Amino acid sequence: MTKENSNSQNPGEMAKAAQEAAVKAAMEQAQAMFGNIPGFQMPGGMQEQIMAQMGAGMPDMAAAQAQQEAMLKAAGIDPETVVQAGRQNMAYVNQMMQEMMDGAFDEGLSSSDAMAQMMEAFGDDSWTINRAEDGKLDEEQLRLLAFGAPMLVYNDEKVDTIDSDADVETIKYTLEDWWNVTDRDSTLGIVRWLLEDGHHAEADEALAEIRTRGFENISQEERFDEDRKMGDVCLIMENMLENGWYPQGKIPESVIAWDLVRVVNLGRWAYLCGYVNADEMWQIMQVAADTAVEHFSSWEEYGLSFVMGRGVWHGDPDDSETAYEIVSLLLKDDESPWELSNFYEK
Repeated sequence: MTKENSNSQNPGEMAKAAQEAAVKAAMEQAQAMFGNIPGFQMPGGMQEQIMAQMGAGMPDMAAAQAQQEAMLKAAGIDPETVVQAGRQNMAYVNQMMQEMMDGAFDEGLSSSDAMAQMMEAFGDDSWTINRAEDGKLDEEQLRLLAFGAPMLVYNDEKVDTIDSDADVETIKYTLEDWWNVTDRDSTLGIVRWLLEDGHHAEADEALAEIRTRGFENISQEERFDEDRKMGDVCLIMENMLENGWYPQGKIPESVIAWDLVRVVNLGRWAYLCGYVNADEMWQIMQVAADTAVEHFSSWEEYGLSFVMGRGVWHGDPDDSETAYEIVSLLLKDDESPWELSNFYEK
């Protein structure tokens, strides 16, 4: 028997709860985009500040809304799309709840079918490859940019141009508040960290130990050791093997692709902000490409390293599933930069 909710909400409380959920979703989306790197932190108390302004109707509400929109745009999300989706979802849920109260809801509908119908209200979340087709980049430049393609697809940006749909001030705001990047030196500092340590260093140590000892010989105690990355690596490895995501069960020797994809995009963002010049941007991308070629022999190997790296980042199989969907698209779509560019330099 289902326990009834004794804490019914009035319309005002429901609106407040919806606002809180929207702000939380925006913060989580932004976190998912950038990851945890030195200098990365959510601006102190931002979520609480925005909610306080929503509740009190403070004069600087417009600034808070602009700040939230900046976060969404930096994460590749159109704020208006979020609003429209929210309205559609709320209307759909209200309709379903009313039908259930009226007894008109199809009793023969399975729980999985009902869930599928509810998920449809969120729209089509399939990944697409967008292209500018402006012919500004030559063949080698397109190849270098291709090493950052997974994040370009994730953010719904075009894969064949340096330009961004986000305005420069939004990018600057994001880089400074979350990456502590404000100039050339700080840009190169983060690039260096991603290449030398990033999120791959500890994970690669765990992968090396697994290859030496054998996956079956890693104890449960080691898998749950919060001071090491072994547990996250084992979890994501197991999930990927179960899903058959590795050709012939071959596990990547490194997850550095997760960091290299971000190196390419960081170089691009820094250039758009004027922190590095065009030559320096291409040099940053060249280093990322050269490092990738040292570790992998194909776009497929590079992509699967990215898949594991994204999953190991937070120890969440959902993150690796998202990455796998994007990588699969990049490996098979005719418009993919991975289909149109060589992995090795000519």
